[in-house]
Amino acid sequence: MAFNNVGFFTIAPGQRQRIFVTFGGADHGAQAIHAQPLNPGGFLQVNDQAKVLNNDGTFTYWVNVTNIGSVTTNYSVQGGGYV
Repeated sequence: MAFNNVGFFTIAPGQRQRIFVTFGGADHGAQAIHAQPLNPGGFLQVNDQAKVLNNDGTFTYWVNVTNIGSVTTNYSVQGGGYV
């Protein structure tokens, strides 16, 4: 399952944020989550991806996003399953 343009976030140079995406219903398997810079000069790194089964049966996918560039960057998240 692919997804794109989820959320709108802003991150300053040198900062790290923990972002999550929750899918309702069935397990969507392994999902890679990446940060999509929305302004020129955006340089973002993702790591520490995780997945949790919530009490209500949904799954939440987590990722750390770090701005390793020199400008404040707006971004959304995108990703998809492995083939």
